[in-house]
Amino acid sequence: MRTIAPKITSLSLPELIRYDKYVLPNGVAVYIFNDPKQEVFKADIIFNAGIYYQPQPLVASATVNMLNEGTQRHSSAELAEIFDYYGASVDCNAAMRKSEVSLFSLNKYAPETIKTLGEMLLESTLPETELSLYLNNKKQAYLVDKEKTSWTAQKLFLKLLFGQEHPYSRSVEEKDYDSVSRNMLLDFFKERYNAANCSVVLSGNVTESIMKQLSEMLMSLPVATDVPTINELTFFPSPAGSYVADSNDPNKVQCSLRVGKTGVGINDEDYAGFQLLNTVLGGYFGSRLMSNIREEKGYTYGIYSFNANIPGAAYWCVSSDVNKEYAEATNEEIRKEIRLLQTELIEDEELEMVKNYFYGELLRELDGVFAQSDSFKNKLVHGLDNTFYLSLIARISDCNAKQLRELANKYLLTDEMYFVMGK
Repeated sequence: MRTIAPKITSLSLPELIRYDKYVLPNGVAVYIFNDPKQEVFKADIIFNAGIYYQPQPLVASATVNMLNEGTQRHSSAELAEIFDYYGASVDCNAAMRKSEVSLFSLNKYAPETIKTLGEMLLESTLPETELSLYLNNKKQAYLVDKEKTSWTAQKLFLKLLFGQEHPYSRSVEEKDYDSVSRNMLLDFFKERYNAANCSVVLSGNVTESIMKQLSEMLMSLPVATDVPTINELTFFPSPAGSYVADSNDPNKVQCSLRVGKTGVGINDEDYAGFQLLNTVLGGYFGSRLMSNIREEKGYTYGIYSFNANIPGAAYWCVSSDVNKEYAEATNEEIRKEIRLLQTELIEDEELEMVKNYFYGELLRELDGVFAQSDSFKNKLVHGLDNTFYLSLIARISDCNAKQLRELANKYLLTDEMYFVMGK
């Protein structure tokens, strides 16, 4: 039996995997994270075809999700069978600024899986029947979600923060599911799914053969002759204060709270310190908000805060579901914990524990070649690469309690916050 505690040693800096960048003759940038010890590879094909660029709601997500629903040569079932036969998987998703098609495959079956991936990207028919089925399924999910207090609270919070019509806040309405047409998708596909809007992140065991096969497929992407200019849209935030998103259902016992404001951008000099401050307040299970509002008061099963970054914007938010009778008391406890951070210094023991937790989370984000390629992919939209983590760790290490108190007084001003209740 151990009688002496193990010696605590400082965590070492993460070892970043070096990446290479190639630009194909048609302008597609390819970033490679190579790890020869793997038996698999992953190809993330990224297009500037996210929600921000769509002409109306649902077009971006419907377009990317239709890519594997049928091509000129294969039906959706046949495509799925091909990937399943070779033990590969394909994932399609749309984010705010980008849409991605990701292939995960064994190296030995790369010729077959890359060929089928190319068929999806180059020969998809965006079939009408599958589109109708997709929209109907999404509509049913929407009708379920809109009854949730968390959905109504988040919807109102984003509209207050960015403005009614900004893409970052413009949520889907029921009528949108009936107004999307195949022709809209075809136009969006032609405008956005081309070499001018494409970049690729390759990871795993990226052999010369795989690079050659993938490059040949990517060189078949159409070259856009007229890339539309998209101007950055202006935010029109509402005045700070208390707001209610009412579902008009008096039988609901629970409500959802969103408390927040403009956050700190990932390229801001205060980003590292604010992330640490947020972790202390509500960024992990042992946070002050959890200890107070969950453990001591018993108002909720969980309460968290986070600082979200999207291109050109950032927002900070506290999120929780509580019984309606505890809503105001919960908001007051949030204010109380913020006031404590603004007036009292965080004790050394708590600060050191939170730094170690935060550092551990950063290491988890960089654990292995696929994690590092995903982290890189998510930073690329902000003009960063994974060396960002090394500077972040250094700045976190240098943060002290006095600096965090100053940041709390600079950014966590409750009279600038939205207090939203969805009920």
